[in-house]
Amino acid sequence: MKAKNLPDPGAGIPGVDYPAIDQSKCTKCGICLKVCAPVMYEMHDGQVALVRPDWCFHCGHCGAACPAGAIREAFSEPVPAGAPEIVSPAFSDALQLVFRSRRSVRKYKKKPVSREDLEKILEAGRYTATGTNAQTLRYMVITDPEKIDELRRIAFPAVLKMFAFVGRLTKIPFASRLMGEGLRDRMKNRYVEGMKLMEEQIRRGEDKLFHNAPAIILVFAEKFDETQAFSAAAALYNCSLMAHTMGIGCCFNGFLWMAINFDKKLRKWFDLPQHLKCYGAMTLGYQEVKYHRLVKRNPAKVEWR
Repeated sequence: MKAKNLPDPGAGIPGVDYPAIDQSKCTKCGICLKVCAPVMYEMHDGQVALVRPDWCFHCGHCGAACPAGAIREAFSEPVPAGAPEIVSPAFSDALQLVFRSRRSVRKYKKKPVSREDLEKILEAGRYTATGTNAQTLRYMVITDPEKIDELRRIAFPAVLKMFAFVGRLTKIPFASRLMGEGLRDRMKNRYVEGMKLMEEQIRRGEDKLFHNAPAIILVFAEKFDETQAFSAAAALYNCSLMAHTMGIGCCFNGFLWMAINFDKKLRKWFDLPQHLKCYGAMTLGYQEVKYHRLVKRNPAKVEWR
């Protein structure tokens, strides 16, 4: 797998220039100044001036918010005709229902996920916000059954090795201080012990790592940019929500993405350059089981100040 050959999303948008102000339309309302995070605009002699174009994030806020349409730029698009009103109680209730009905799906139909559906799912990730609108996330989609089998064979020994290391960590005297009691207990009593059962199941031919998923999506980004962890998680979650509305089930696979960053052999299989890190992995496929009830969660742990 050639992660090095993934397209560089940070290379800019071909053919797109910086914003320009049409002073004949500008009403001097100053909204562009308020919404521009990199502070490109200033008011000079009663007119809005673009004084720092090189600071542009290409986020499109200024053009999208300008009520007079005075900012010529290619980073925002008109709302499609006939689109539903998003800021409304009906839409927010429907969105909350999407959140509550989404589940981690581990039972998939023996049917490949179509390229068209995968591209629609990735579009949801593409439109997710990233720090400073950097858009530096890189995706890899694996649908070839032989490659998935090969990845499974390489990844599971790495997962076992990783949790053997974690098991040793839970036994050191200051483990609860290092990991927190909750994480230490979960690792010691659930995951480390669970690995023994998973190993037995895999030896019997059961796929407890990928659940016989017909597709896997992985997301990569620069390892030294701490904002990438959130950007990648948000993008992958948006992908899962889009998939859910399409009848495609998803399951985030922490075992795989942690193992990729932990194991040199696995990184070599992906041919990852040193500056890249895997920030998420997800199995997906058309749902075999239909769920008839909503997810129930504990109350949010909130401190109000």
